[in-house]
Amino acid sequence: MTRALGTCMVVLGLLVPAAAGCGGTQVPQHSGYKKPKSKPWEKPKVLKLEQNAAKLGFDLDYARYKRARWLAVDLPGPGTLEVQLEVTPTSGSGGQTEEGEELDLDVAFEILDGASFNVLASSDREADDANELKKQRTLKALPEGRYLIHVYLQGRLDAADIDLKLGFARGEVAWKSDFPNQVAFVGPLAAIPPLDDAPEEKKPPGRPPGPRPPRPPRPPTTPDPPSGGGGAIMAEISDIQPDASGGTKITIAGGTADGLENGLKGSIKGVRNSSFTLGGCGASTCRATVKAAIDDVRGADGVIIKLK
Repeated sequence: MTRALGTCMVVLGLLVPAAAGCGGTQVPQHSGYKKPKSKPWEKPKVLKLEQNAAKLGFDLDYARYKRARWLAVDLPGPGTLEVQLEVTPTSGSGGQTEEGEELDLDVAFEILDGASFNVLASSDREADDANELKKQRTLKALPEGRYLIHVYLQGRLDAADIDLKLGFARGEVAWKSDFPNQVAFVGPLAAIPPLDDAPEEKKPPGRPPGPRPPRPPRPPTTPDPPSGGGGAIMAEISDIQPDASGGTKITIAGGTADGLENGLKGSIKGVRNSSFTLGGCGASTCRATVKAAIDDVRGADGVIIKLK
């Protein structure tokens, strides 16, 4: 037993930097970074604000060379930035004090100005919220620009899952402007009297209330006869009535005194299925029936009647 213990003592003498005791927990002796000379702050992961908020989940593990994570956020204007950190330990502890007491795990973070790298806010073992699993920092009246967030482990045996949330609120700081340096001087303006002295404009009297009186029919006009003989006459429709067959009965403002007679054929201008044959002609009116619906006949410009 004495020799075995002595062997263990020799081995411990060679591995003191790498082990807490014979067969104890192996303590990583590296810096926690795969490339100690790298500069991760020069290529941080940029968090994009959507509706003035952003969030990211990630893990840190000192033994796996994942000691820290560098993030960045670009503020679109002056305002307040709020950073919330929620930690879920997965292994490790915060180390030991000089008296040998165990310390709780503590994940530290700091917020830096992206241009000057000045630390604007931080939380570590010296802060009042040290070892807490939920931390928050709020920075007010920040100018527009980029800000860095550095999250890192402080113990060599530590590992944890991190949930990071950002919130941005537009502040009251004025935007940068050189107004009115670039505005030309304006000459003297004409004085405006306190009361409007323009003459009152009299509006023409409006149409009296009530139904609009019917428009008198225009006398029929005789267009120029087309080449090749024959002729045609144009006339207005003075009345329309629905027909039992689904068509429309029309009364034409023209009769025998205007050269019209029963049996003449015609059609309504611009209306399909509107051909007709005159009948019931008197001295000043003629009648006809068309297949077109009454809604299609309303508002027609008139009829064209072919003469013999």
